[in-house]
Amino acid sequence: MSQRINASLHAKRVAHIYHGVSSIRTPRWFYSFIPFKIATGGSSLLIPLYLLGLGGSAKDAGLLVALASLSSMLGSLFWGRLSDRTLKRKPFILMGMASTSVFLPAMAFAGTPYRLMFLNALYSFFLASTVSVPIVLVLRSVRKYLWDYGIGRFNQISGWAWVGGLVLGLGLIRSTSIQTLLVIFAAINGFSVIWAARTIREAPIYVSRENIRNFRNHVVEKVRYMPSFILHTPTKVKSLKHRAFYLSAFLFWLSSGIYFTQFPVFLSGVGIDKSMIYLAAVLNSGISAFMYLRVGLLLQNRNGLHILKRGLATRLIAVGIMALSTLISPLLLPAALISYALAGYSWSFIGISSTSIVGRLAGDREKGSAMGFLNLVNSLGYIAGSLMSGFLVDYGFVAAFTAGALFVALSMRVLKGLTLSV
Repeated sequence: MSQRINASLHAKRVAHIYHGVSSIRTPRWFYSFIPFKIATGGSSLLIPLYLLGLGGSAKDAGLLVALASLSSMLGSLFWGRLSDRTLKRKPFILMGMASTSVFLPAMAFAGTPYRLMFLNALYSFFLASTVSVPIVLVLRSVRKYLWDYGIGRFNQISGWAWVGGLVLGLGLIRSTSIQTLLVIFAAINGFSVIWAARTIREAPIYVSRENIRNFRNHVVEKVRYMPSFILHTPTKVKSLKHRAFYLSAFLFWLSSGIYFTQFPVFLSGVGIDKSMIYLAAVLNSGISAFMYLRVGLLLQNRNGLHILKRGLATRLIAVGIMALSTLISPLLLPAALISYALAGYSWSFIGISSTSIVGRLAGDREKGSAMGFLNLVNSLGYIAGSLMSGFLVDYGFVAAFTAGALFVALSMRVLKGLTLSV
């Protein structure tokens, strides 16, 4: 009899949740991020291309990305903690949005590679507030049992707006200078600042970051050259006994730092048109956005470690194709497009499964710290890979991309030691 009662209560609870998801209205302020994501998505590829146009080298490109990643990591922690202390979200979101309209035109007149690096690092620090802070406001905008849905919906809107920005850049890059495009995207972003100022409402109830569990669909589309954001300040994590997983993550991001940093540098250096480089970015981001929800559904019935290994295997193929393309000139462009498309496909599997695995490995009271530690490892790996890529290019791009493939292979090899049921 008790089993029947429990089954009945469970059925009602599931039906209530399903009805809540199907009938929920998307908070209006979610849509205020559309112009902002169009601007940041469209301009993300312009900055490394502009650096090369100013006479920057492959090493300069590595330094540009490394400094931006470091600034973003520190900014995410700083603005997140400050917003928690003040219990304010809106001012930090507006500040981060406004920074896009300030720094993009400033970078358009940088004049030298090192000025551009400095401005981009400063920009990344302020821009980080639009990644670490909104997540808490999203959780206050929907009921707790709909948190997964709320974050997924916010990601969906942001991700496709990002792709839209890349498509817009693809359409304009042939007829418009990079400096002019930076100013255009800054102007588009201005609509987000006004829109967000009118629609965002402060949520008075405090949400502790340490109590926010991991979400399979938490991956917000962001600057493609940076790891996932850090919600929590890393503290002591008991699950460090699972060193194989964290080492694997570090090696993967080491590879990503090499691959993503030098991809546009290589194509630009061999004379590939900027519109083709933009097309590769559209394929990369578009496929990722398309696959996020589908991978999340796969995780309902599949082992997270299996999904992660599938993603890593696909990334190994992607980077391997890029290494081979440097030796086969006639097939370089189609090979590069296929490589970047596969990299976007692989990221949807790797990014979402990694957060799922962390949630399962960590104890109930350390999920926030475990996620913070994972993203610290990711960020450090990406920064190291970006810096390393500039020196590897001294031996040729084939050496750089081969090293990137090797680190992915090592990442997969390390995971063989992980025998936990995740």
